Amino acid sequence: MFRGEQTEVSGSEILSTLLGSEVRGDLLVLFHRNPGLIDTVDGVARRIGRTTVAVISDVRELLELGVLKQKRIGASEVVYLDRAKDRELLQSVANHLKTLRVGEER
Repeated sequence: MFRGEQTEVSGSEILSTLLGSEVRGDLLVLFHRNPGLIDTVDGVARRIGRTTVAVISDVRELLELGVLKQKRIGASEVVYLDRAKDRELLQSVANHLKTLRVGEER
């Protein structure tokens, strides 16, 4: 379904991507509250009260960022949270925010 290349991105780009849409926010909340969740894009869309069409581009963004992973189980393509990449991205965002705060204090 989606096979994006992951590239190095800055803390501000990560933050912008993660918070770039309400749907992405809903997806992140869903996966953080249910870190073991493995489901199809259709299933994930239903869980957040959206249509597949409404979430597909946001799922693609999160896959490209690396916070979500994708694999085939039987006949289905499923997505799930990559906990290690999620921690890494959250640390990058935290470092970015600390840098902003230090810059403002000067």
